[in-house]
Amino acid sequence: MRNFVRNTAERWHFAMEKVMPDSFIFAVLLTFIVFILALTVVKASPVKIVESWYRGFWAYLAFSMQMVVLLIFGYSLAISRVGVKVIDSITGIAKTPAQAVAVVAAVAAILGAINWGLGLIGGIFLCLGAARRVKGIHWPLLVASAYIGAMSTITWSISITEPLLLNSPGWGWSPDIIPTIEKEIGRKLSPMGFDQTIYAKASLFGLILTPILAVLTCYLMHPTPERSRSISPEALEKLAAESQFKLEKPKEMALADKLNWSRTLWILICIMAFTYMVLWFREKPFVQLDLNMYNFIFIGIAMLLHENLARFVESVKMASKAAFGIIMQFPFYAGIFGIMAYTGLLKVVAGWFVAISTPFLYPLVTQISSGIINMFIPSSGGIWMVQGPIMILAANKLGVAFNRVVMAFTAGEVLTNTIQPFWALPLLGATGTEMRNIMGYCLLATLYMFVLVALIYLFLPM
Repeated sequence: MRNFVRNTAERWHFAMEKVMPDSFIFAVLLTFIVFILALTVVKASPVKIVESWYRGFWAYLAFSMQMVVLLIFGYSLAISRVGVKVIDSITGIAKTPAQAVAVVAAVAAILGAINWGLGLIGGIFLCLGAARRVKGIHWPLLVASAYIGAMSTITWSISITEPLLLNSPGWGWSPDIIPTIEKEIGRKLSPMGFDQTIYAKASLFGLILTPILAVLTCYLMHPTPERSRSISPEALEKLAAESQFKLEKPKEMALADKLNWSRTLWILICIMAFTYMVLWFREKPFVQLDLNMYNFIFIGIAMLLHENLARFVESVKMASKAAFGIIMQFPFYAGIFGIMAYTGLLKVVAGWFVAISTPFLYPLVTQISSGIINMFIPSSGGIWMVQGPIMILAANKLGVAFNRVVMAFTAGEVLTNTIQPFWALPLLGATGTEMRNIMGYCLLATLYMFVLVALIYLFLPM
């Protein structure tokens, strides 16, 4: 088993580092693929395709900003004094190297279930804390365990895109295309609560069993002491120093500094934010939580835990570096969706999925297809823009429950993130690790989790 993992890691190193270009290049390549499909399949003219591309290009600016906010404020919370201290101290539970990677995976899973950004960034401090407290940990597996653990629960996280969008009218799609989809499926795209998605019966089994499998896999993968490669104390100290978030209060305070560090302003804005949260939940139950309110909650908590507005602002500046991919790529994903939606290609592709599937197997087809697309579009929101309407139209024709299809769709694209370098970049950068060092472990864990979740959404009731 261990030799298989190491050999697989080397092969994936070649694939990822030598063959796969930047994820933005995939967005451009996919644009041209969809352009050719529209040209040949639905006989749309080049002018029509370009117009459709531009029409979709700016259709999701609000949604793109929601995704940026979700990542940034989860990151901001993780690097607050309280966040770092709590996350770091938990690693003291483990006593042996194998226990340490299991604890890191388990805690990352819990953080990922709360907020996927928190799970990814929290893994940095879990790795540093575990390596400092437990000697002899295989460093590559420790980093992999943080990533594997976070990904094991994000499918059912209250921060994951699809269930949050289903909780809003129109399910997050462009107002231009919603009437077309509603006409095809014969119903309104009304809000669908968490009780039908991440808290459905099958989903609860997934939420419990998948992280258990991930933790057990990480525990069993730890090599023998003579095969382990621990990080040196010097390298660990350097990484810890680079990951620290510090902002010192000026000794001499000018008027601008007094405003920046004003506790009065900080207290008042925190009171205002939490007052509205109370008002919101007086009118709506938690299962109706939407993306805007979820983001607002994390903004409020992050602002509170940073203890003043100066630290909060600086944390957001630091976190913003991790959001560049969303900012740059989402308009191109929206453009791809525009070509598919406004040329008629959307309905044709949905028909292809119907042709190759049966009602029973359709959740599996959906999970596999979203997993494949995720290697090209490493974003829940981006995939939902491009592929989500196709999946729903095909599900309607096959008579498969929408909530089962959406959760299988979500599982496919989230679990394959474990072998997609894009979202691992903050963790890899902060731990001084390369994707090739952890890919073998991630690949094996992904395979196990993918099979388990496929069985859950094929056989268990929603």
